[in-house]
Amino acid sequence: MIEGEIDKSTFEKEGLKIDQDRVLTYSQLSCPLECKYCFVGDMNYNQKRNVSYLTPEQSKLLEKLPKEINLIMLGCDTEFLQSPKEALEILDKLSNIHKDISVITKLSLTPDFIKKLKDIDDKLHTYDNFLTFSMSIPCFDSAKQWEPSVPSPAKRIETLKAVHGTNMKTLVAMRPLIPSITDEELEKIVDSTKDISLGYYSGPLYLKSLDHPILDKQTLSHLKIEELQPHWMPEGNVYYKIEKEGQMESLKGIIENKGSLLFDGAAEAIKYLKDKDHEKH
Repeated sequence: MIEGEIDKSTFEKEGLKIDQDRVLTYSQLSCPLECKYCFVGDMNYNQKRNVSYLTPEQSKLLEKLPKEINLIMLGCDTEFLQSPKEALEILDKLSNIHKDISVITKLSLTPDFIKKLKDIDDKLHTYDNFLTFSMSIPCFDSAKQWEPSVPSPAKRIETLKAVHGTNMKTLVAMRPLIPSITDEELEKIVDSTKDISLGYYSGPLYLKSLDHPILDKQTLSHLKIEELQPHWMPEGNVYYKIEKEGQMESLKGIIENKGSLLFDGAAEAIKYLKDKDHEKH
């Protein structure tokens, strides 16, 4: 460790997980959306209502990130944009740290709020950084089943189109990859977003227990299941990683056939977009 640098464990104690060249923020702020596949309710700390998304300690530590950390990922364990005013205040403050910022949402946003996000992105561009906007759309026809409290995929796609129209960098998160979802439904998501997104990323379903209503017996027989500590979660969180054989390959084929790209995660996508930007200039 370089003299003057803060030990990674100090960040993690405060809910900031350093993973390679990025930091993921965990907040304790309850998510109001209650998606059926969500892993957050089983994490080893208590979610609360009416708490700040970032604590004062987290804010101070983010200003002291090691130089090699170049990406701040917000909203890893909750809906970051549930309080638009607070989200903008946080983004404005973080825009002075000279790091790329990633936000992900399931909400439909107003034109005024989108304009304010663009203002943050413009500010970041002055430091050769940018704000990446991901819309989470893991299901389409079955959205009411899995995401009963979330704006419809159509509303989310409207927001994604509006954000894309500002020239901000947009991605679609098809995560988790729900084992029972059909290729036809995955194709509908891609068909509806391929012209307003610069790429896609996905990942497995993570559950604390295999006795979960999302897993029926028929589905279970076709699954690859591994118990592990996800590298992007704070330590002490062991989950079942659940994948349907061949499903990720099918999704990759669908996306590539539509002329787009599937990334392992937002960090890989953002690195790709940043490299492309540098090639242009």
